[in-house]
Amino acid sequence: MFFVKGIIESVAEGKEKNVMSEEGKYRGRLWTAAVRVLVYGVLIGFVLQIIAIGPVGIVWGIFMSAGIVFFRRTTVEIEGEEICISGTGRKERFLLSQFAYPSIRRKTYIGSYSKFTAVKCYFIFITSDGYKRRRLYGFGEKDLERALEAVRKAQAEHMTDEEKAAIVKEYSDEVSGALIQGREGENEFHLPASVLMKKERKYLRKISLIMVGIVCAVAMLDVKEIFVNRTFSMKLVYMTLLAFMLLVCVIVMYAGLIIRRGICGERIVIDGDHLKVGRDYYSYSCIETIRLTSPRKRSSSVFPVQRYMYVSAGGKTKKYWLGSEVSFREYESLCGRLEQGMILSPAKIRYL
Repeated sequence: MFFVKGIIESVAEGKEKNVMSEEGKYRGRLWTAAVRVLVYGVLIGFVLQIIAIGPVGIVWGIFMSAGIVFFRRTTVEIEGEEICISGTGRKERFLLSQFAYPSIRRKTYIGSYSKFTAVKCYFIFITSDGYKRRRLYGFGEKDLERALEAVRKAQAEHMTDEEKAAIVKEYSDEVSGALIQGREGENEFHLPASVLMKKERKYLRKISLIMVGIVCAVAMLDVKEIFVNRTFSMKLVYMTLLAFMLLVCVIVMYAGLIIRRGICGERIVIDGDHLKVGRDYYSYSCIETIRLTSPRKRSSSVFPVQRYMYVSAGGKTKKYWLGSEVSFREYESLCGRLEQGMILSPAKIRYL
């Protein structure tokens, strides 16, 4: 069942390009809501069937889950200097200045043949009573990123020209001061390929040892069953194929490391007017878009999420590797500084 859910969501991902049902309003994708209705409906229907309601329990389950999913579905709307969070029978307004940060909670469910991760998205606001957390029902990670993009743009639009100029000047002065004093600046991030590679290989080596152990155990089982017990089964074939796939994954990961080394960002400097990545120098006015892996993205496997930056300028796009959560832990800080540094062009930054 979870396997089917994964297939449906994967297909839907390419079709659903926008979470806005109308201008300025953001909701979770309808495809995601439909999948949840189906999954929860089957689960509820199964329970109803057990308590003797019979086969029609699934129908009732789907109706009940549809009511729950769509009744709780949240809408995020940007209205002037306010963020409006609403659902059926509820509506709250917060100032843009009260928005603190987003939050994602993940819970993994493991079945007999599958693994499923449930995601809960939140907006955190600062009020006179302290921090307030508001759940965004129906939102997935990509829906959250699009809503965040709208909040960031709105915050920038409602800043005065003087405030924006002050931020730009602060970034330029900090970089210039660090250069003159010969120190590492707050807007300077070092990602030497040799260091990143060393950390990535160390982590991958641990995974490799475990997987090689699994492969050896399966190989010994193959020898025992085929040559000693003189038996053969499809279960043995599946286990052997799985072990082989694990081995291939490790080989691919090592090969990927070699490729990523050649596009490593190495050193990133965020100025008030320019961005330097490695040996490449970009003026903000010439940059068309900067797309980055979301700092909130997490891996659903033992392999860490590899982070990338795509800078489009002059009709060309260049890709940079920025390590992973294993090798570069300052990534979220880098993204935050870049957002602030490009306060005059917030729409140029997009998260993947």
